[in-house]
Amino acid sequence: MTWELGADERALYIVLEALCAMGYVEKENDSYIIADRARPLFIDGGKDYVGGYLPHTLNKLNAWLKLPKIIKGEKTGRRKPDNISAFMNAMASVQEENVQEIVSHCLDKKKDAKTVLDLGGGPGKYSKVFVNRGLKAVLLDTPETIDYVSSEFGLADIRNLTLKKADFTEDEFVNEFEEMFDIVFMGNITHIYSEDVNRNLLMWVGRLLNKGGMVAIEDFVRARSPYADMFAVNMLANTQSGGTWTEEQYGKWLIDAGFSNIEVIDLADKEKQLITAFLEK
Repeated sequence: MTWELGADERALYIVLEALCAMGYVEKENDSYIIADRARPLFIDGGKDYVGGYLPHTLNKLNAWLKLPKIIKGEKTGRRKPDNISAFMNAMASVQEENVQEIVSHCLDKKKDAKTVLDLGGGPGKYSKVFVNRGLKAVLLDTPETIDYVSSEFGLADIRNLTLKKADFTEDEFVNEFEEMFDIVFMGNITHIYSEDVNRNLLMWVGRLLNKGGMVAIEDFVRARSPYADMFAVNMLANTQSGGTWTEEQYGKWLIDAGFSNIEVIDLADKEKQLITAFLEK
């Protein structure tokens, strides 16, 4: 094994023995094998699979180590992913049943929807499900993201899915579109940005919606998600002004942007919420 992995024998021995002690690896004679309890961690697409998200989590550790300085007032900018592959695979690791649940909620709320804009859609997990449900989708993300996912995730070959490069934190991105949409989906976006940026973004989103169009926001909502407070610490470490936000904050942004019929839904796993609202036109 040392030769196959190109590993240091002492280091490999110490780590494997520790994994044995934790029950993730078993030792048979002079061989090590993955324990049954650990196998689900390596099944790609499975509920417990860690291969998609773990590399991205490890990339974030450096930012967390800077928290003592950040608490004392040192400013941090938004940390760009060190490895776009790790970041996109982390985004793609969301469970398929969770994606299906969210899309179902969206289409239950907006039954006549024919088009959807997936803002910051990355690897296209949501866009693909919308397309499979019969909608035409546009996925908008940064140029480097689109360049990567178009080939690595096969998005360029999907019928009724259009990929568009733009920065949605700048209002000029609205001018990239000639068409209007029935749904604008914002998955895991609002925690990255400040209140002012989110308020402006929702106003720009309103300019892209058809009459009676719907915005759908998936994120951790403070006081409803048990993970929202801790996730805000992650945003403190990795962004300049991101965080997690309350129902009241979302409601004010949406009302200021001309939306009504605001509803917050707890998703099945309770970790995140889905906020829907309709444009008053």
